[in-house]
Amino acid sequence: MNLNKEQKEAVESVDGPLLIIAGPGSGKTRTLIERIVHIVEEKKADLNEILITTFTERAARELLTRITTRLSEKNLNLKDLYIGTIHSICLRIIDEYIEYSRLEKGYRVLDNVDQKLYIFSILKELKKIKNFDKFFSDKNAMGSWRKVDILAKWINRVSEESKEFEIRKSVNWELKFISDVYERYKELLFLENKIDFSMIQTETYRILFENPEILLEIQKKIKYIMVDEYQDTNDIQEKIVFLLGGEKKNICVVGDDDQGIYRFRGATIKNILQFENKIGSECKLVKLETNYRSEKDIVDFCSEWIDSLNWEGYRYSKNLHPSKEKNKDTKRVIKLSVEGSETKWKERIYRFLYFLKHNGKIDDYNQVAFLFRSVRKNKILSLAKYLEENGIAVYSPRSNRFFYREEIKEILGALFYILIEDKKSFFEKNKNTTINSYCMEIKFLFEKLLSKDENLKFEIENLLENFSENKKDYGKILDWYYRILSIDYFKKYFEKEEIGVLENRVLYNFGILSKIIEKCDSFLKVEIVEKENLKKLGNYFFATHLKFLKENGVDEYEDIKEFAPKGAVSFLTIHQSKGLEFPIVIVDSLESTPEKEEDRFIDLERAFKWDNFEPEYRKKDFDFWRLYYTAFSRAQNLLILSCVESNRGKIQVPSAPFKRVYGKLIDAGELEFRNLEIAKIKDIDIKNNYSYTSHYLTYLECPFKYKMEKIFNFQGLKEKNMIFGILIHQVLEYINRKSFQKLEVKYEEICEEYEKLYEIISKSYGVILQEKYLQEGLEYFQSYLDDKDILENIVDIEKSIYVARNNYILEGQLDLVIEKENELYIVDFKTGDFIEGDEIIEKYKGQIEIYSYLLEENIEKEVKGGYIYFLKDRKKIFIPRDIEKQERVLKNFDLVVQEIEKNSFSHRNFGEEKCEKCEFFKYCKKEILR
Repeated sequence: MNLNKEQKEAVESVDGPLLIIAGPGSGKTRTLIERIVHIVEEKKADLNEILITTFTERAARELLTRITTRLSEKNLNLKDLYIGTIHSICLRIIDEYIEYSRLEKGYRVLDNVDQKLYIFSILKELKKIKNFDKFFSDKNAMGSWRKVDILAKWINRVSEESKEFEIRKSVNWELKFISDVYERYKELLFLENKIDFSMIQTETYRILFENPEILLEIQKKIKYIMVDEYQDTNDIQEKIVFLLGGEKKNICVVGDDDQGIYRFRGATIKNILQFENKIGSECKLVKLETNYRSEKDIVDFCSEWIDSLNWEGYRYSKNLHPSKEKNKDTKRVIKLSVEGSETKWKERIYRFLYFLKHNGKIDDYNQVAFLFRSVRKNKILSLAKYLEENGIAVYSPRSNRFFYREEIKEILGALFYILIEDKKSFFEKNKNTTINSYCMEIKFLFEKLLSKDENLKFEIENLLENFSENKKDYGKILDWYYRILSIDYFKKYFEKEEIGVLENRVLYNFGILSKIIEKCDSFLKVEIVEKENLKKLGNYFFATHLKFLKENGVDEYEDIKEFAPKGAVSFLTIHQSKGLEFPIVIVDSLESTPEKEEDRFIDLERAFKWDNFEPEYRKKDFDFWRLYYTAFSRAQNLLILSCVESNRGKIQVPSAPFKRVYGKLIDAGELEFRNLEIAKIKDIDIKNNYSYTSHYLTYLECPFKYKMEKIFNFQGLKEKNMIFGILIHQVLEYINRKSFQKLEVKYEEICEEYEKLYEIISKSYGVILQEKYLQEGLEYFQSYLDDKDILENIVDIEKSIYVARNNYILEGQLDLVIEKENELYIVDFKTGDFIEGDEIIEKYKGQIEIYSYLLEENIEKEVKGGYIYFLKDRKKIFIPRDIEKQERVLKNFDLVVQEIEKNSFSHRNFGEEKCEKCEFFKYCKKEILR
C-alpha cells in the first residue's frame, strides 16, 4: 500500500467511530480508497455495506473511478456502493422508499435558480401570511425579487439547520412568520411534486425518523459509513449520518477544521470539533499531518498563518510538515505587487506570466491560478480583460460575464426583436430598471447587425411573416430560439469542431441559454407562442425572468474533468478552489478584513441563538483565517501574494491581518528562478458513464446530435409523445410494484393513479395532452393486466446497474426483471409504434444483450433473454440470448466510447425523416457534408 504510519492506522481502524483530521495535501483521498479496499478484502464486506459521502460530484466521481481501478479484478456491483454527495445519497434513499415520501415518482428537484423562480410564482400566496409586510418593512426589500432572495435564504436555513420544529414553537413574531412561510411553501412545493435542494435532506430524515422499519433495514445493510469534508456539513446532515450509524456508531468522518469555509451554506464547524464528544469515548482520533502537495516554505507559511491566531480551543492543534521530497529550504512564498497604481499592477502581472512561459518555467498558462474572494469586482474583471488583450487567455466561469458575451447579446437581441412587438411601451414600462439599459443595448446591437447584413434582415423578417400566417406551428419560446440559431448569421458559431471549454465557449453558452429558455417555458406552461400571447410572454421573459437571472448572475460552463483548461490562467473564487491544487497560486484580495458585513437579520439570529457554538465576536476572525488558509494551501510549488499596495488614510493594503506575514516576503524580482521546478497540472481521473439508449444509440443515430445534446447540453424540445411516455412508464411501475408485492391490481385504481400522475406531470412540464390521447393510454393497461406471464413472475423493478469497463462505466436502467422456472428474463417497455425492419430488430437485440450482460455481471446468474413489450400494439417480442451477439455489441460499444472520448463528432448520419424533426437540422452542415 505504501502508506505512512498515520494513513495505515486510518485504513486499518474500521471498527467503531473514527475521526481523521486531514491537513492539506495529506493523501486523504488515497487513504479513503485504501480504507474501502481494506474493508472489502480483509473484512470481506460487500459494497452495499459501505456508504461514503463527498462534498462535490467531482470528488465522488474521482473516488468511484479510483475504487473501480483498485478493485478491478473483483466482480463487484458498483450500484450497491452508496457513494456521492450527501444530497445524491439522500435522493437515492427517497427513490428507494418513494412510497414513504411526500413525493410521487418523477418528482423534479429545484436548483437555486429554480427555487427562487418558484417562490416568485407563489408570492401572492405567501403575501397572505400574517405579518408579511411587517417582516419586510425595515429590511430594504422594496422589490419582489429582493423579497424572494430573503425568503429563499430563510427557507433554506430552516431546512439545513434543522430548525423546522423549533421555530414553530417560538414566541418571536419574526420566527413565527418564517415558520408559517416555510410550512406554506413546503405544502405548495409537494403539491406540485417538486423538492428543493435543501429540503432533500429534511425529507430523507423524516422518512428515516418516522419509519423505524426502514431505518432498521438500512442500518442492517450499511455497516461502514465514511463522510468526507465533515467540517462543511450542516445540522441536518449530521443528524442523518448519526441516524444511519445507529448503535454500532461505525462512522468515520474525515476533514480539516482549518478549512471550514461554508458557514454561509449552513455548514457548522461544531460538527467536526464536537464529533468525539457526541459519538462517545470509544472514538479514535488520527491526524494526517504530512503534506505531500506543497514545498516546505509554503507549508511553513500556511502553518504560521493559521497558528498565529488565538483560537480559544476552537481548533485541533496540528504539527504540519512537508514530505521528505518537498523538504528543501528554499523561498517559495513571494509577493508580486506595486504601489498605488492598478495599471502598473496589471502590467507587472502580465510581464511575470509572460516571463514564466517564455523562459520555460511553465509549459502552459493553466499551471497558474489566481484566487480571489470574488471574481466579479471591477478590478478583477479589468485584469482579466488586460491579460486577454495581451494574448493570455483567462478561464473565469463565475465572473458574471455570461450576459455580456457578444454571442449572448446577439441572440438575445434577436429574441427581443421578435418577442417584443411594442418596444417603446416596454422601455417606458421598465424605466429606471437594470434590465432596461441591457435591453436597449441588445436592441441597438441587433438593429446594427440588421442594417449591415441584408440576408440576416431577410431571414428574420421571413420568420416573422411565417409566424403571422401560421400561428399554430411556432411552438414555445425554445422553438423560436432554435429557429433563430438556424439562420445563416448564427450558423458560423457551429463551424468549430473543438469542444474544449475555451475553444468553443460560444456553444456551451448557447446550451446554457437553451436551458434558461426551457425553464421559462416550463414556468409559464407555454404550449404555443401565438399573436395573442406574444406580448405577455415577451414581457415576462425579458422584464422578469431575464432580469432576475442577470441580477443574480449566470455562471458559464465548468467541466468537472477540465478544471484548468489548457492555454489559460484560472481566475477562481477561494470557495471554488476548494479541493483543487495548482503548481502556482496567486492570491489577491489582500485588502480584505475579518469585518463582517452588516446583516439585517443578526438580531433575529441572536434572539433564537441560531448557531451559538463559537463566540459571536470571534466568528468573523475564525472564518477569515480559515478562508485564506484554504487559499494559501492550494499551492504546490509557488505561492504568490499580490496587491496594489496603498497606505492612504483608512485604506491599508495589504490589510492588518496580512501585514505581518506579507512584510517578511521577498519580491518576485528577488526570487532565484534557476532551481524553481513547476509541476504540470494533474489530470483528474474520472470515468464517464455511458448507457445503451441514451449514449450508444444516440451517437450511432448522429454524432452531431450527440455532441449538441450530451457535450454542449442543448435542451431538447419536450414533445408531447415524450411526456406521454413518462406518464405511461410511471403508471406501469405502479402496476408492476403492486404485482411484485403480490397485491391485487384493480383497473379502477390504475385509472385513479393515471389521472393523479397526469395532473402532476402536466403541471411539472407545462404540457396538456388531448383527452383522446389520454384515453388511448389507459387502454394500454387493460390488456397488460391480463399478461400473467409477466405480472406473476416479477423479481425486480426499475433496476439501475453498473459495470466498470476498462476506461468507462457501462450503466443501464432495467424496466423489469422476471423469473420463470428459475430462469431470468428482462422486460423493456416501449410506448411508441412497433416498426418492422432488420435495423430496428438489431437495436432491440443489442439492448437485450447489453442489459443481460449488466444483470449477469451484477448477480452472477445466467439471463436467458428478454422481451421488448410494445404496449400500444399489444405486441411482445422475445429475444433469446446470443453470446456471440453480446460480444459484438460490447466490442462496438467500446469502439463508440473510444470515438466519443476522442471527441470524434464531425461525421453525420442522415435520414430525411429524422433529420427534419431534429432541433439541430438547420445548422448541422448537412447539405455541405452530404
